[in-house]
Amino acid sequence: MKQETKQAVVVVTGSSRGIGRELAEMYHQKGFKVFGLSRTACDASFRQIPCNVASNKSIVHAFKLIMRRAKRIDLLVNNAGYGISGAVENVSFTDSQAITDVNFLGTCHCIKAALPHLRESRGKIINVASAAGLLPIPFQAFYSATKSAVYTFSLALANEVAPFGVQVCCVLPGDVNTTFTANRKKGEAEGVYADIVKRSVAVMELDEQFGMSAQYVAQKIYAISQKKRLPLAKVIGRKYQLLYGLSCLLPARIVNAVTRKMYR
Repeated sequence: MKQETKQAVVVVTGSSRGIGRELAEMYHQKGFKVFGLSRTACDASFRQIPCNVASNKSIVHAFKLIMRRAKRIDLLVNNAGYGISGAVENVSFTDSQAITDVNFLGTCHCIKAALPHLRESRGKIINVASAAGLLPIPFQAFYSATKSAVYTFSLALANEVAPFGVQVCCVLPGDVNTTFTANRKKGEAEGVYADIVKRSVAVMELDEQFGMSAQYVAQKIYAISQKKRLPLAKVIGRKYQLLYGLSCLLPARIVNAVTRKMYR
């Protein structure tokens, strides 16, 4: 998919804010036909379609609209997601199910809806996971788990669709300064975990406030998508590339101990 292909069709989920918004606007400015999927509308130059990725019915409807209007899909960027914090013991079943439905199953179901059309175009899929999926963070266990699931799912999917000319890449950004921080659903810091949860979440939020900009991450994802051959996975942010590289060399016990100390 080259930049000069003016009618190439790009679908971006979670496009109303943050990385998704920046990315959808970037593709639009570059001349692509862009469809942004999100639950809430925003003041944007690209085409918007209401879609709740936690609902398969909503996803199927959205992709039918896209095909009716554009007749093809060349690139799907699965960006929709959110975070929750709290001790595993205290996170409710409802909250753990909800984040799984959006972050992981929403990605899966969007891919299932798009794949028949991506096979026709020999298109590309970019799944936005998180460095937290490779370096799990305490008191963000469910968020880390959903992003780890996106990563492993992406690797398995890549092998399934390769014979049909469809490429898959999983991008794993580190801390990003977006509304993600303010929108994180926080569990009650109570009981034996109360003090340590508060301290840990404070560290997370500080890291995010001084993190990469959404525009920077969007630029990196755009550049990746324009490669003739996508990398299978790409950590975004030099700090996080270094940390992940070290984690591959050190025993898991040591890596986990260092992570624990970082968030105490």
